[in-house]
Amino acid sequence: MSTDLKQPSTIELLATYGTLRDDNDTDAPWAKNFTNDISLAITGKLAGYQLFAHSSLTYPFAIYTGNSSDRIVVRLLGWPSREQFAQKIIQADSIEGDDYERKIVEVLVNDNEMKHAYIYVPKLKVPDQSWIRIPSGDWLRRPSK
Repeated sequence: MSTDLKQPSTIELLATYGTLRDDNDTDAPWAKNFTNDISLAITGKLAGYQLFAHSSLTYPFAIYTGNSSDRIVVRLLGWPSREQFAQKIIQADSIEGDDYERKIVEVLVNDNEMKHAYIYVPKLKVPDQSWIRIPSGDWLRRPSK
């Protein structure tokens, strides 16, 4: 797992868009343990990204487009203490592995408030034709197989 972070951060939220979401509807083995002690979970929108799925995988990829009209739905997760949050980031680093990088993003919540959060995005930059874009940008509203 790599990161674009150059210095210590005061970020205490994690933007999740797939199987790390607290309302995830898959059977990902890590999901319940990862979210069982959250103290905050709110829905937000992240501009400049599109969400993609692949028929052979049970999780999505958020791909940066830079286009402000592209948006994905994320769940911002928080934990009761900085120490718990730090432990969850270590756990998320392990779950996401070397194919992802952690970035800082600004998420729109309540239509008028911006929150800073970490997000995990794949190192893959451009999906090929085997990838399916999720038009709603919401993993829970993905097309069924």
